[in-house]
Amino acid sequence: MSNSTVNEVVVRDQRGGIAILTALGFLLFSVPLITASLNLAQNTAIDARVKTIIMQRQYCGLAVNEYLTYLLADTARWDVWLATNVDPGDPTGATHTETTDLCGKDITITVIQQAVLPPADVDDSLDSLVTIPALAAYNKRALQVTKTVSDSNPTGGDSVTYTITVANRDDAQADLRNIKETLPDGFSYDCSGPADQLTLPGAAPADIVPKGGCPDPDDTDIEWNIPGNPDLQPGESATLTFTAVTGLTFGSYCNEVAAKPDENDNTSGKTAIVQIGPTPGLCSGEALVGTKTWTAANLVSTNTNTSPYSYTFEVEFEIKLENIGTEDLDLAELIDLLPTGFSFVSTSTSGDIIDAPSSIQFETLVDREKIIWRFTPDVTLASDTTQMLKYTTLAVISRGNHRSDLIMDFAGGTFTRDKYTWPTAMLGVRDVFTVSATSDDDGKVVVTQHVLVANQSGIVDFWDLK
Repeated sequence: MSNSTVNEVVVRDQRGGIAILTALGFLLFSVPLITASLNLAQNTAIDARVKTIIMQRQYCGLAVNEYLTYLLADTARWDVWLATNVDPGDPTGATHTETTDLCGKDITITVIQQAVLPPADVDDSLDSLVTIPALAAYNKRALQVTKTVSDSNPTGGDSVTYTITVANRDDAQADLRNIKETLPDGFSYDCSGPADQLTLPGAAPADIVPKGGCPDPDDTDIEWNIPGNPDLQPGESATLTFTAVTGLTFGSYCNEVAAKPDENDNTSGKTAIVQIGPTPGLCSGEALVGTKTWTAANLVSTNTNTSPYSYTFEVEFEIKLENIGTEDLDLAELIDLLPTGFSFVSTSTSGDIIDAPSSIQFETLVDREKIIWRFTPDVTLASDTTQMLKYTTLAVISRGNHRSDLIMDFAGGTFTRDKYTWPTAMLGVRDVFTVSATSDDDGKVVVTQHVLVANQSGIVDFWDLK
């Protein structure tokens, strides 16, 4: 064999060896690669399956949330659901269960009633509409008038925007005919300012001008006739905005506003205080801020045999009378109408006024207890002073918002009519429930919820998808 032949054989053998090595190398590296790809595909499939399960569970959780929201929109519906789905395994009756198909699979909803929330921790958005009592002393007070100012401490001579709100607090419609504003001395209506705006329920703001056009600069009484005397339904309100030029003299300036009909009974009192200069001052003439609040509510017991639950509270109230005017005032009488279910216990000795009530009456027409303090002699409220009266009550009440009404009678015809707080001192009581919903096919929790229920409706306070 020639050398060239030998060399050719060697080359062929080398090439064959290289090919074998290449094939072995490919197998060596491709097997883990293929295995990894297969593992990735398997993991991807598992991941997709897990994500699909989670998505389906969350879809079911959202369905439960919508179902609970529907039930809570009307407490009559909610109460029927509770009564229909009492858990026989809970002798206390606090647990309720229902299994229903809300999302293509059976979901078991478990609702457990919890301890009542402290009243301070509830919100006023549920059952917010409260009407005034149908009693002679409270009559002709359908329209509650309030006023705010855009800047309470402007530079003298600047213009400020006032917003007047007229709300119907009656249980029947009330026609709004006229709004009457009384500016402080030294202030004037801003004839060159933006157009006055009237906003009625369900309507866009519309321009409105004062009666008789732009008032004289020295005229502090401004009136607007409301076109068409529109009806305000119970709970509805209208707003009016206008601008005024402030005075230059340092001091505090207080405003009053009223609405027809019944302007003497719905006067706002001196409010929307504007301070010109660095030092606060008093309103000129006679001015009062009278407020009633509750200061403590201690749970005594819970009656779980009633539906809804009934709670007994010890509730402390505080009546605060602030003379913010330059004239002394003489308080002749307080008439305090407690919420339904409340009864007077005693006057506290920690207040400035410690008199026991002159009488306690029960008003069957509104199912409420009325406390009357008649002062002999009158209680004097010197200018720039405050007097407080504190007392305790026992309340046997259920869920809902519980408000009071207070009338303050001052001697000598100081005010056109008795001063009235409107429904105030809101004590909110909420039934509290925890909710969990599980999928029957795998026993997994799809959602948990926290529910608050007032008198007319309830809300899902918070929820957590699983």
